[in-house]
Amino acid sequence: MLIKIVLPLALALLLTPLCQRLMAWCLERNRDSLAEYNLEPGPVCSNMALGAGLFLALFLGLLLPASIVSKALSCFLLCWLWLLWLIDYRFQFIFADSLLPLLVVGLVATPWLPFSIWQRLAAGAGAFVVLAALAILGRGALGGGDVKMMAVLGLWLGVNGIITTASVGFIIGGVAAIVMLLFKVHGRKDFFAFGPFLIIGAVVAWLGQVLLWK
Repeated sequence: MLIKIVLPLALALLLTPLCQRLMAWCLERNRDSLAEYNLEPGPVCSNMALGAGLFLALFLGLLLPASIVSKALSCFLLCWLWLLWLIDYRFQFIFADSLLPLLVVGLVATPWLPFSIWQRLAAGAGAFVVLAALAILGRGALGGGDVKMMAVLGLWLGVNGIITTASVGFIIGGVAAIVMLLFKVHGRKDFFAFGPFLIIGAVVAWLGQVLLWK
């Protein structure tokens, strides 16, 4: 049991400074996009907060009853989703280039992921079309980054997984929006990052899916 705690802790300590630099590089690379909303690249969170999230992601990934490859994929996906969560929560942005590693690994890992590549491609395409339509009809309620992220996650989760992701994300996001309105944290016309709720949905969908591989 000790190794199950020590290993993710050691990995989290090693990865924290690297992930800080990675997020800083991503923000600097997208400085122009941030400037359109009067935002400047800056620290996303403290090392302690980043490391704690990485530790939890790695702990969950390594704890799952799955093969070594599946554990590695889980660790990568959960850690990367944590970085996306942090940036979107802090800046309300999910940048297209930050999704490329998820896309590439999702395609390369096809032999070890559930469902055929065609079903997963269909899940990604379907998620893109549906959420793009919702983004247009909602007049900005969903951002382009959210739509692209869900399309990429379709490659990992398949049809059932992406439906679970959207369902959990919209339910939690809806409840959070109501709470923020009641406590006047946001007004009716204010925008807030919806991506973090979709990411929570993706984590729920992935963990449930991996457990079914057992």
